Amino acid sequence: SNIVYSADSRCIDSVIAQSFEDYELILVDDGSPDKCPQIIDEYAKSDKRVVAIHQPNGGYGVAVNHGISVATGEYIGIIESDDWIEPNMMQTLYDTAIEYQADICSSAAILDFPNGSHTTMLNPHVGSGPITSNKRKYLLRHYISNFTTMLFRRDWLNTYQLQFPQASSAEDSSFMGQCYLVANNIAQLDDIFYHYVIHSTSISHRKGIFRGKEKHKAFTALFDFARRNQLMRQYRWTLYCIYLKKVVIS
Repeated sequence: SNIVYSADSRCIDSVIAQSFEDYELILVDDGSPDKCPQIIDEYAKSDKRVVAIHQPNGGYGVAVNHGISVATGEYIGIIESDDWIEPNMMQTLYDTAIEYQADICSSAAILDFPNGSHTTMLNPHVGSGPITSNKRKYLLRHYISNFTTMLFRRDWLNTYQLQFPQASSAEDSSFMGQCYLVANNIAQLDDIFYHYVIHSTSISHRKGIFRGKEKHKAFTALFDFARRNQLMRQYRWTLYCIYLKKVVIS
């Protein structure tokens, strides 16, 4: 399954052009004031694999969580509306995920900046296979919120009720922290499949007291998740390190 937040023709077309064809494409219109509702309805009419969802504006996390809740596929990928993916991304990630029976299968991304420059974005590397305590601590200390480069096993997401928290900043970091806390097997590739288009007006580039409060809210959700799953004692200092780096310092 692929979940796309809002709608952009280049983004949607890059999913439809995938060499892997056995998927559902869930397009979420989160109360968009532009032509997004009409765009995704047109795609749903022209391709039976496309599902259009319309909902009042609730924010990024609400839109993604809604998409995950209605997905039926074995694995779920999350793609942001301004970005696009290479034609062999889903097939390669799916085959690799199946090979390792992975809860998470990740690849790399390339960041496209407004000035035309590009930067490769890699996930911290621990190798494919079972996650030991030391590997988990390393991932938690060094992870980036590169969730759009990944496939997540849907049954595993549902078992642990893994969702984006209700916050308007750092919800992606909180989600990935939760995922790495409970992943049993992962698969990692350094292939670049995802094109992350950077905008200077992105919320991730905004600063201020409000954003700090929202980050605190997001990481409170991560700590609560650790407590519910009886992981707080084992990973307490690692989680404090994450909070210091991603909330206090940033």
